[in-house]
Amino acid sequence: MYLEIALSILVSILIVLVIFCIPILLQIWRTAKDVSVTVQTLNQSLPLILKNLEEITANVNSSTTVINQKIQNFTNSSNRSRLLISDILNNIQYLAPIALKLPIFQIIGKVIAIAKGIRVFTDVLLTKEKTKSEELS
Repeated sequence: MYLEIALSILVSILIVLVIFCIPILLQIWRTAKDVSVTVQTLNQSLPLILKNLEEITANVNSSTTVINQKIQNFTNSSNRSRLLISDILNNIQYLAPIALKLPIFQIIGKVIAIAKGIRVFTDVLLTKEKTKSEELS
């Protein structure tokens, strides 16, 4: 008799446990179904996404290559111009005496001297007139 009572209690506990597990199992089944739909959607759209990603990567790589080439060109140009300028500055001591012998520099020197002479003459003339007018008044 005790055995029958123990077995009936055990069976009833098992039935209650199964009743409580049914909603959980249904929810797990629905979640698995949703995950299956999500995986299927990802499998359909993933190749397109990867193709776009490959195109973007190729574009970035080509842009990087072009930018590196432009930077290299600018670097080469700046190095050449730096060498040219340093060569000119180093050789200016040899070029300056030759350039100063050109007639244009002699003419400029004479024009500057004449301008200074005219300025001094006008300054003296004006100060003389001021001193004469002050003496008369």
